[in-house]
Amino acid sequence: MDKAGGKRLFKETLIYSVGNFGSKILSFLLLPFYTFFLSSKEIGEYDLLISAVSLFVPLSSLQLSDAVYRWLIEKPDILLSDKKRIISTSILGVFFSFFVSLVLFLLYDIYSPIKYKGFFISLVFLNGLFPYFQNLLRGEGKIKQYAVSGILTTFFIVLFNFVFVYFFQWKVYGIFVANIIAYIIAIIIVVIETRFVYYFDIKSFDKSLFKRMCAYSLPLVPNLMSWWLISSASKFIILSYLGADANGVYAVASRFPVILTVINSVLLLPIQDAVLKENNNETFEKLFSKFVVFELAIALLLSVLSPIMTKLLVADKYFDTWRYMPFLFLGVSYNAIGAFIGLAYQKAKNTLKITITTLIGAIISIVISFVTINNIGLQGISVAFLVGFLIVLLIRYLVIFKGRYNKKILVLILLAPIVCCLFVYYFNKILY
Repeated sequence: MDKAGGKRLFKETLIYSVGNFGSKILSFLLLPFYTFFLSSKEIGEYDLLISAVSLFVPLSSLQLSDAVYRWLIEKPDILLSDKKRIISTSILGVFFSFFVSLVLFLLYDIYSPIKYKGFFISLVFLNGLFPYFQNLLRGEGKIKQYAVSGILTTFFIVLFNFVFVYFFQWKVYGIFVANIIAYIIAIIIVVIETRFVYYFDIKSFDKSLFKRMCAYSLPLVPNLMSWWLISSASKFIILSYLGADANGVYAVASRFPVILTVINSVLLLPIQDAVLKENNNETFEKLFSKFVVFELAIALLLSVLSPIMTKLLVADKYFDTWRYMPFLFLGVSYNAIGAFIGLAYQKAKNTLKITITTLIGAIISIVISFVTINNIGLQGISVAFLVGFLIVLLIRYLVIFKGRYNKKILVLILLAPIVCCLFVYYFNKILY
């Protein structure tokens, strides 16, 4: 990467950091708010529905939000006709997929009624549309507007949470209503900013392009589902084996890694832009080594601070959640490192291999969850989370860096879980 490219990467990182840091941290700060106004069972119910939404969004949208971004950045000077074709084809595909998903969902609901189904349908639809329109902004190079859209969305979420949960005392219903209203407002703002109406034309739909976009995006659907199996399927296992209250406790613990997720999203988005637009393997490898060291250092630092964070930020009854957090922090780090390596597959438009590696990690994670939950409870779930993403990372690293392994990096990656275990062991001795 030349000097100009480095400056551009730094500038874009700063801009992404404003949008993602502000938006995600504000969401994180809602955690103590929820722990004081909702019971652990209610937090568990909310977390389960949001987890289900995150599973069905890629299914119902075909993950075409990733495809539209990839196609928009492919040519620096894209023709107006091509832009209309890309946007019109992708959004019509999204709406058609949503419609089919809605019909299937309603048919299922006839035979097995689902709680909160109205909220579920609305959140799936809105959580699918919002990243699509955000990726239009990224594809057009409007990263400042992208950052602002993230901040505005979270501002509205926080505002309406305060209104419906604190003033109206609607509890779980208030959280759902707040999210729905916030996303509707945010989508309207982004649609105006992207001049979507100007580019959308039904006549511009291109069947051949749609097939190519689906060939790129569809392998990402099982990849995201596999990612969901590692990060969220465990919540349903907890519900079955330990009950709703335990699920609420784990939901609180799993909110803290949002801190690291914020940092990762700030770093990975501009890196993704740089990697997909440039042809330089040396740049990729240098950035990767620095990224690994940074990720592991931050994860271990946050692990040390876990007891302090739970003491200061949540109700006393949730203090023990610190025990699970070191493994969750490290798991999030492994996920980010694996995602970095996965950029090599995205660049080659070989997204199927991303799916295969994630699926392997998901299967191993679920097996560990079932094996350990009866013996060590929620700790087994947190360990399974870590191991699942570690497996994904190692497989991708061994394939992509074949013959170019950095032994120091591998040692750091494999030593980190041992350090986490030592943290938890000694903190237990000190605190109890």
